[in-house]
Parts: sequence; structure tokens; C-alpha cells
Amino acid sequence: MNIRTSMYRIVFLLIALPFLLFSMVITYIYSSRLEKALTESLQVVAGTQVAEMTDFCEQQKDYLTMIGSMDICLAAMRGELDDDMHRYLDNMFYSRVESMNYLKVLALVDRDLRVAACSEEHSDIADDGIRTLIQNMGGQPFYFSDILIDGQGSKTLVAIARIEHQGETLGYSLMEINLDFYENIRKRAELWNDATFYLLDGNMQIISAGTVEERRDDFVTSAAERKDYLNKYREIDFETNPRGSFQYKVGGKSYITYYSDVTYTHWRIMLSVNLDNYQSRKSVYYVMAFFMVFLCSILAVWIGAFASRRIVHPVKSISDTLKNIRRTQDYSLRVPAGRKDEIGSLSVEINNLIDYIETENLYKAQTQRLLQQKAEQDALTKVLNRERISQFLQESLEKHRSDGTAIAVLFLDIDDFKIFNNNYGHHVGDQVLLFLTSLLTRESGGTVGRVGGDEFLVIVEDQENVRNLDSCLLRIEQAARSQFVVRGSGCRLPIFCCIGAVQIDFAASPDEAPDAEKVITMADAAMYQVKNNGKQGHRILDYSSFQAAAIP
Repeated sequence: MNIRTSMYRIVFLLIALPFLLFSMVITYIYSSRLEKALTESLQVVAGTQVAEMTDFCEQQKDYLTMIGSMDICLAAMRGELDDDMHRYLDNMFYSRVESMNYLKVLALVDRDLRVAACSEEHSDIADDGIRTLIQNMGGQPFYFSDILIDGQGSKTLVAIARIEHQGETLGYSLMEINLDFYENIRKRAELWNDATFYLLDGNMQIISAGTVEERRDDFVTSAAERKDYLNKYREIDFETNPRGSFQYKVGGKSYITYYSDVTYTHWRIMLSVNLDNYQSRKSVYYVMAFFMVFLCSILAVWIGAFASRRIVHPVKSISDTLKNIRRTQDYSLRVPAGRKDEIGSLSVEINNLIDYIETENLYKAQTQRLLQQKAEQDALTKVLNRERISQFLQESLEKHRSDGTAIAVLFLDIDDFKIFNNNYGHHVGDQVLLFLTSLLTRESGGTVGRVGGDEFLVIVEDQENVRNLDSCLLRIEQAARSQFVVRGSGCRLPIFCCIGAVQIDFAASPDEAPDAEKVITMADAAMYQVKNNGKQGHRILDYSSFQAAAIP
């Protein structure tokens, strides 16, 4: 063996082979970490979409339950409404459908599965019918159907909620939803390159599928081509593993799919990515490693350090950032993205994804605040409802007792409001309620709540109005009798009210600790004294002089 051959062997054994092995290890680490980062990103995207749809399902559940619990809806399901009230309820449902572009139909059915109210002509919901929906619903209080076909042959989805009253099922509230709503969810998803979004129902029918730009109505491959995918899919125990990932081959290409179930449904979100596009980079680094061995053996150590610095560390930084985000839920964290190569592009894409998730979180927080506001408001007048105004009164009593200041509570009832509705119509009655809430807010300077059909509770905290409460109430009565004009007709109608008021001066009686319900009862009793003495007027009680139990 000559020296040259020995030198080549020594160089190969001492430098080239270790460098080659080192490069292979670096490439493997890069590939595995890239795959891990890919899986974690798919999980974040799917989790965001699942959270959005779960929030949407929760909103529809709360809305259907609220609709079904309304007195007029309960009466409709008991068959207690006349034709005018039926038409009113149908029109209310129609207005709701018109205001929400994803809704097609909103309906009520009684326990005999007869349509009690509907935003369209009374008919069954989709061709499968209400009976099939309720059978699929089982014992659940709320259910989202799989894809149904309506009378026009269009795909549709139905949400249904069971309505119970005093332990008895009175019927069901349900809505038919346009599939285009879920197309918008797909379009908003921040997907990887070559990634495909699938939202499937319990029968593996496509609710929405495709990329952000391209919509798909069916799978692009045949069942035979998806054989490996179907086998891997059927091996998954979704009850034990409602979310996870699996790899398979289609047409000789490797894919990874992340899946996650959707609450309240049998649906499943699936995100698929072609792994070959990312794993192919591994072979590029192998070629580079062999080339560098022949180019200069002395550079092996430098190249290894370079590869470690330029590949492993950035991918680890990406993986660590995603782990920290998942652990701390702090979406202000970002991946360093100052490079112009593939890793830099990957960092930019992941940062864009995190930006999207952070924005979605803010949007969901804002939506939650709006839902909370709606839960505290009266649906017609937009003032506080009975529960919230009672809570607000208790808070105000405690505040003014602590400050040693005065407060007044008004209980107002419109005289002969039912006769008024019958004479002029419910639409004019609604105008009266809206006018009166505006008048009470303006003249009293207080907080207004609607506690019944034509009954209002007003909490007056302005000290000037509390001291001159009699003048304030006279202004309200005068304005109610003279200022209401029916929209569209110019007709001026007088409104007469009975007002009971309770004054509490904590400066004079600092030890008083009144309960909100007790104060409301006193104001209500004072109002009934006015009503029993001929209506149209007001009476003011001083809390320290008249306890609720002593009011005649």
C-alpha cells in the first residue's frame, strides 16, 4: 500500500467519515425537529379552529335555550297563542334570520313534533325531518346534526336544543345553518404551504375542505389511492384519542394529518401536509455533506459547527418557542426571524400564525364581553334586565351606605298597557316601551331596568334629583303624557303611569342595611297604592319611616 492510498484512507477515517456521520446526524436532527415543529403548528391551528367552532356551538346552544325559555315561546309550544301572537313570533324569528347571514331557518316544535313557530312557512327541517334529528339527539340537551339535504337539494346543518319547563319536555328550538359559515372558517385558517383543511361530519361527508384559496367539495383521490390513509384512520380509537396525528402514503408521497374532534358534534377537523416537500431537503444536505468531504477535509469541523449553528439551533428555537407558547399561553412570544433562507421563511410563517392566534384570542375575548352584555340586557329596550338591575341595586345600596349619601328607587308601571296594545297594536306598544326607557334615563339621570312587560325599576343616584324627587317624578309624568308621538303617523298619544318611590338617606340613617329585594318590594307596594287610588300619579316613601312589612 503506497503513502497516497494510506493518506486517503487516514483522511477518510479520521476526517471525512466522522464529518460525513456528523453531517448525517445534523441532517436527521434537523428533519426530526422540523417534523415536530410542523406537528405542533398543525396542532395550534387545529386547536384554534376547534375553539372557534366550539365557541360558535356554545353561542347557538345559549341562544336556542334562551329562545325556548321565553314566555311567548313556552306558550307557543303549549298551544296557548292566538293567530296574532303566532304571526308576531314568526316575524320575530324571521327578523333574527335576516340579521344573521349564516342562519337559514329558526323554528320551534312542540313535544308532538308539530311546528309551533318558524321563520319560514311551517315545515319540517331538511328532508330527514325533525323526528330523525331528535332520535339522533338522544338524551343530550343540545345537538348539531351531520349534513342533511333540504327540500331544494342543498346541504345544510341543523342545531337543536331541548326545551324543558319544570322537569317536563315542552318541545325543541332549532336552527338551520348554511354551510358557507364554515367555508369562512377555512378561509381564515393560517395553513402551511401544501396544507389542506378538512371539516368532516360523523358520516365522513365534507362540510368544508380545501386550502385558504381553493375550495373542495370532495376528496381529490380515489378510495383505492387512499387505502393506506383509510387503514390508518380506522385503527384510531377516537373515543380514547379525540385528537392526535398519523402518517400515511398516497400515490407514493408521504403525508401527515392532524385531527381533532369538535364539541357538541360528531364532526372532526383534519389538517393534512405533504411531508415529502419538507423531507426532501434532507437529501440536499446529504449531497452537500459528500461534496464538502471532497472539497476540503480540513473544513469538516467548521462545516459541522456551521451546520449546527445555522440549522439545529434555529429549529430548536422554533420548537422551544412553540413549547413555551403552549405551556404559558403567552402569544406575545415570537420566533427570531432575521434570516432570508428557508428557516427564516419558516420563522416568518410561524410568527404570522402566532399573530393570527393572538388576534383571534382578542376577538374571542371581545365576543365574550358582548355576550355578557347581551345576557345583562333586556332584548327590546336594551336596558338592564331584572336579574342585573337587582344586582346593580344591591351594589348601589352598599356603595351609598359606605359613602353616607342618599339614593332613590322608583318602581313604574304603565296604566292599562294591555288595553293600549290591543287598541294600537304591539308595534306601537314597543315604541311606548322604548320611549319610556329613554324618558326615564333622561329625566331621572339614573339607571333603568325592565323587570316585567310594562314594569320598570329606576335607581336614582344623582343627589340633586334625589333631594327634589317629587319634582323629578312630576317631570316624568308630564313628559309621558305629552311627548310620545307614534312613528310614521305623527299621532300624539298620552301615556299614564303609576310610580312608587323609596328614598333612603344614609347620612340620616347610617346604620340602615336595606336589602335590594326589600327596597323593590316597598317601591312596588307604593306603586300599587297609587294604582288602587285611581292610577296616574306617584307616591314617595322614606325607608327609615316605612319598613316594607308595614306598608298597607
